[in-house]
Amino acid sequence: MKLKEGDTTTSAKAFFYKEGRILLVKPTGSEDRYDIPGGKIKFSESPEQGVYRECLEEIGLKIKKAKLLGKDTNRDKIYFLVTKWTGDIVLQEEEIEKYRWVRLDKALDYYLTRTAHNGFVDYLLIEFGGK
Repeated sequence: MKLKEGDTTTSAKAFFYKEGRILLVKPTGSEDRYDIPGGKIKFSESPEQGVYRECLEEIGLKIKKAKLLGKDTNRDKIYFLVTKWTGDIVLQEEEIEKYRWVRLDKALDYYLTRTAHNGFVDYLLIEFGGK
């Protein structure tokens, strides 16, 4: 993916979690692969600022607090857990085609992007005690 002006190579991604489910999004034109919201951090932003901005742009949710789950330095991804936010989902149609809330124990049944899969297995499952 080509970087836009002002973008770093680092992505900040968020697992939105409520009532035993996580939010998966299907990027526009992604051949039925599901991802998690987030994107490239700008040079002027912290990872937290980047994930707040990207999620507001992509899905219309304003994060109240994001908890750092971990950093995948090999792939330049930073993962956050979000359990509190405001607003209703409004998709940025140029980037996100659809979304769904998926039970935590069923998430790996979906065809996930490498980013979503690695974040789920390496960070989110550990956060929830391997459930």
